[in-house]
Amino acid sequence: MLPNFLVIIVDQMNSFCLGWNGNNEVRTPNLDRLATDGVNFNRAYPTNPVCSPTRASLHTGLTPRQHGLTTNGCNLDGNIPTITGLLAEHGYRTHCAGKIHLQPFNTEARNEDGQPASWESQELWNGHDITELPLPYYGYQSVDYVGGHVNYVFGDYVNDVEARRSGTKAELSREKAYASAGPQTWRMPVPSEWHYNDWITERSIEFLRRQGDRPFFLVTSFPDPHAPFCAARPYSEMYDPESVSLPGNWDCSEDPCGYLERFDRPTHRGWNEGILREAIAQTYGMITHIDDCVGRLRDALTELGLADDTIVVFLSDHGEYLGSHNLLLKGPWPYEPVVRVPLIWHTPDGRKGARVSQPVSHLDFVPTVLDYAGLGQEAFDLRGGHRSRRAILPGESLRPVIEDGARPQQEGKLIEYDEDGISTEMCRYRMLITERWKVCVYGGFGDGVLYDLENDPLEMRNLWDDPAHLSVKADMMARLTDRLALTDRMDTYRHCLH
Repeated sequence: MLPNFLVIIVDQMNSFCLGWNGNNEVRTPNLDRLATDGVNFNRAYPTNPVCSPTRASLHTGLTPRQHGLTTNGCNLDGNIPTITGLLAEHGYRTHCAGKIHLQPFNTEARNEDGQPASWESQELWNGHDITELPLPYYGYQSVDYVGGHVNYVFGDYVNDVEARRSGTKAELSREKAYASAGPQTWRMPVPSEWHYNDWITERSIEFLRRQGDRPFFLVTSFPDPHAPFCAARPYSEMYDPESVSLPGNWDCSEDPCGYLERFDRPTHRGWNEGILREAIAQTYGMITHIDDCVGRLRDALTELGLADDTIVVFLSDHGEYLGSHNLLLKGPWPYEPVVRVPLIWHTPDGRKGARVSQPVSHLDFVPTVLDYAGLGQEAFDLRGGHRSRRAILPGESLRPVIEDGARPQQEGKLIEYDEDGISTEMCRYRMLITERWKVCVYGGFGDGVLYDLENDPLEMRNLWDDPAHLSVKADMMARLTDRLALTDRMDTYRHCLH
């Protein structure tokens, strides 16, 4: 019998904001219970620290260079096979409730045929030029769509909630109500029962109620805890900013990646202690809200008799600095809080309460789903014209790790960053992370970082130019080059379709 999948995705949550991973301040009882019932990967890494590229990797199993969506503001090529489309072809019912972000929010342009250049355009949804996504949408047979975050949320949620409770959208946007001292940080006047987190949960449960014997692949995708840092009542009042702990390196005066100061990123730096405390308190509130929703989803699986046949996965697309090195949001600084994310796999027959400390990657998600669904990588064959090419997915199945306690086979997790337009210069890096070491090379700058994560977990000492670590640097650079060469063999993957 084929398993069902419930994949819970959150946005911009780092691994250090999970109780099971050692945070004794944030309240995540349902996620902690999911971890005790399953396998917790406490060193999981995205393919990119930005939303769209890593979400495209979760759908395709490819690196950003391979699938072509390398930065926010791009569309994922609709001809590239997705795990959702593949499962639909093999009898699965596929559905997404929440955020997708495989096309950009910030455009209202149209193609030559008059169709939207992006079906996830905020302007076109708000103007009612778009009222639904074209189906199937990247393999999803049905969608309850939510775009944006907090005060600029839009989509099916806004249309539905405004019809039932007029004024909710205005409340979501009321930044000055419950305002704190800092930008991007306030307390939302919307009650949680009218918030998009609860709406996404309700739509997901409604989807579960409609399922019969047909297997399903349900993605429940919460826009939180992505900035602005703003929780709904009562979660907005749940954490006292004066009581939360700040990262041990929040007030460091020297940036180990100081050459990045050439970029004008005023939204990332210059925070005082009070603003950081409020941002953390609101982030924790947003996370606890999600945690309550996860509890409702698992209760629904049990109530509907689906729990014993459903694999539950919890992950974040990427992390959040949240005060580390006096940074907020996401960006080109390669620190662990922005690239280390929660990942929990709960399978009916898997191990319980296991912790995996070896690095794993979002690239492993698609191969693992394929394995559990009884499909091989050959299902991702590409055919374009007279050419045919078999996909060699760069990740590995984690099923042996989940069920048997095996070690992940691939050593070194690759992360790419290609952010255009953040200043007058383009910032690009390639990074490789092993159990102990992290190396990151910035293209065009002749510079980089080398961190000993075992002895310097706060990443305060950049060993890039340290003579005592030249051999380590050379070894890590060789590994990075090898990994890049391996994945570059697939760089023309998408062009086989045209």
